[in-house]
Amino acid sequence: MRRLAIFSLLAAFALSGCSGSGRYVHPSADLGAAKIVAVLPFENLVADKLAAERVQKIFFTVLLESGAFEVMEPGQVLQAVRRSQMDPSAMSVDDYKKLGQQLKVQAFFVGSVIEFDDGRTGSGVNAPRVKLHLRMVDVETATTLWSATPSQSGMSVGGRLLGVGGDPATQVAEDLIRAEIAKLVK
Repeated sequence: MRRLAIFSLLAAFALSGCSGSGRYVHPSADLGAAKIVAVLPFENLVADKLAAERVQKIFFTVLLESGAFEVMEPGQVLQAVRRSQMDPSAMSVDDYKKLGQQLKVQAFFVGSVIEFDDGRTGSGVNAPRVKLHLRMVDVETATTLWSATPSQSGMSVGGRLLGVGGDPATQVAEDLIRAEIAKLVK
């Protein structure tokens, strides 16, 4: 009986996809103080050239759906970034202040797509791998108020047992973002 229990636990672990998230909230952060925010263009660290743009659009939509913040229109944000010739992945305190004043926001959400792959297996089944780095940055101080690095890799249990495809990387990214935003705004 004990062997069966151990085998069952090992099988469940082996069959499940791995996921995790590092999370940080600044000790003195008042996340509710930021009423108007902007989502800056995400940094793309993967071969798929459009991954960051897709993930940023998903993040924007989920953040908007949460109702926790008034979120600036992405087109306005992109125009302001281009006009100021700033690189959203390498901004200084002064850059955050200037852009924040232009857009009249209290905080920025910035992100990086670290891993984004549908992970086709030899049998043609999806085993997606997604890892994101998401941050909320104070406009005035450029202090990171909140940070999360959610990730998920591997095939679902159903995919492993039944040999059916897993969710595409975009769906995995959306699920990860929804989970992180829910924890942020609770």
